[in-house]
Amino acid sequence: MSKITKALEKAARERIQRHEEHATVKASEAVEIPVEISSRLGEGTPINRIKIDPHIVAASDSSSPIAEQYRILRTNLQSLRLRPGAKTIVVTSSIHNEGKSVTSINLAMTLARQEGVRVVLVDADLRKGSIQKWLGLEDQQEGLSTVLARGGELNGALVKLKQPGLSVLTSGPHPEHPAELLESSSMKRLLERLRAQFDVIIIDAPPVLPVADPGILAAHADGVLLVVQAGKTQRKTVTQAQALLRQMKANILGCVLTHVEYYLPGYYRYYHQYRYGTKDAVKAANGNATSPVINDSNTERAPSTPQEATS
Repeated sequence: MSKITKALEKAARERIQRHEEHATVKASEAVEIPVEISSRLGEGTPINRIKIDPHIVAASDSSSPIAEQYRILRTNLQSLRLRPGAKTIVVTSSIHNEGKSVTSINLAMTLARQEGVRVVLVDADLRKGSIQKWLGLEDQQEGLSTVLARGGELNGALVKLKQPGLSVLTSGPHPEHPAELLESSSMKRLLERLRAQFDVIIIDAPPVLPVADPGILAAHADGVLLVVQAGKTQRKTVTQAQALLRQMKANILGCVLTHVEYYLPGYYRYYHQYRYGTKDAVKAANGNATSPVINDSNTERAPSTPQEATS
């Protein structure tokens, strides 16, 4: 047996072992992560605890390699030359189920952990918003749709997480005409109010190809992050989405690759032993929370394999 064959078999065994150690966390097995929050709906009673999905690694496992990748993403964003003042960043994808909402939440939480940085996360997917599900806020009746319906007045609709200090505006009840609401003067007034209160506004938008909503939101933003699922999303799909965003005069900051498989288990064990003084295996869930990697938006195609995405 050749040395190459032995090396391939060894790599295959390592991948199987890694998948057994870090099995995908199913929704039915979600771990309870209580987080104290305060929310005033008018003069209502504050909410005490919420249960955050374990895919939100910025809250559930901030020392994991995946959470570290979000910190790298934060650094990459801060290195970009955007206009002075409050920053508005739209996070979208080409199609559904590429991990844009999980990316939005993890990025917003990572940004909010910086001292002195005020961050608000807005779920602008008025058709299929999911931030309330990931954060355990299904009972939240106030949201973006209700705020826009009353002219852009917040009136206590923001939910304030205490750790990290992140404000959240969920999508609210599904309206009949979401695009018209997002294009209304109420949306402009709301963004003006948010810019006056926060340093960074992260907007989770619907996918680009099915609806026009992301283009409407991009017109109000400093930049757009396009989330791409590595190894699944077709290159022509990403290229089409980028072309549409450019037609809408959007400033594409880059592409964030999700579901990236790193074939370096030994490196991560060494990294955590070096940084945290432990030999325990990293318990990071796969799925939507897999490591994000930001790429230059000028690339002509999306990577066709996880290996290519990290090369």
